Order: sequence, then structure tokens, then C-alpha cells
Amino acid sequence: MKINVVAIAKPERDCYTELCDRFSKMSGRYASLKSVDLFSPKVTRAQEGGAEPAREIYARLLEPWIGRGFTVALDPAGKALESEGFARLIADRSEVTFMIGGAYGHGREFLQRCDAVVSLSPLTMSHKVAKVVLFEQIYRALAILHNHPYHK
Repeated sequence: MKINVVAIAKPERDCYTELCDRFSKMSGRYASLKSVDLFSPKVTRAQEGGAEPAREIYARLLEPWIGRGFTVALDPAGKALESEGFARLIADRSEVTFMIGGAYGHGREFLQRCDAVVSLSPLTMSHKVAKVVLFEQIYRALAILHNHPYHK
């Protein structure tokens, strides 16, 4: 299985990256987990203009990832899943691409183009924290699917 996590974020190494790397390494026995951060000066300019211009730029940056396997957008208003449901979401797929939006999230049209829209929590969280939570849940889902005791 190949899993992509694509985020609108400035690429940088920090404590969050270390945690993601740890879960990615642990996931490696079950799947290939790739992290991609997308950013451009256009994002900063668009965000200064408000939600709609920002979401348009996010969608353009994420566009090449639509259709790469089963595409899942993360959104606070998405479907809330328990860990077992999250595991079923990715089960038996050869490729899954998770997409984390920028400061203004994803636009409605973009969400409609994805195969699923999932909420990690009703809380708003920074993309860095969301990414760590997602990486942990990916590892947990893979552990569930492979009967590994981590989930207990």
C-alpha cells in the first residue's frame, strides 16, 4: 500500500516533523508513507485576501494529487470516524492520498472532488498538529489491519 499525506505548509524540520518521521518509520513495515508539503508565495498573498482566494490557491496546488488513489480531504466538518472505521476506510486500497488544507481549509468544490472527507476532530488545529494526529492514526489503522497489538 502507498499512502501520501499532502499538506499546504511550508516545508520545515521541527519537533512535529520528528514525530511524523517516527510514525512513518513504524508504518513502513505495512505501507509506504510519503509526506509532501506544498507552498508558494502565492499562498501568502492569497491568504491576505481572505478565505476564497486562499482556497482557490490551495486547490490549484493540490490538483495534481486528485485521483492519486483514493483521495481523502481532512476537514473539521467531515465524517468523524473511530479508529476501526478509519482502518476500514484505507483497507484493501493500493494507494491513498490524504490532503490537509491551509489556514482556511478546503473549498466546497474541492471537497466534492475527493473520494471522502474525514474529520480528525471537531477542534480546529494547526496543520502541523493535524499532520501528527493523521500519521499516528495511519499507523494505528495499519496496526489494526495487520492485527498488531499497538491499537490496544
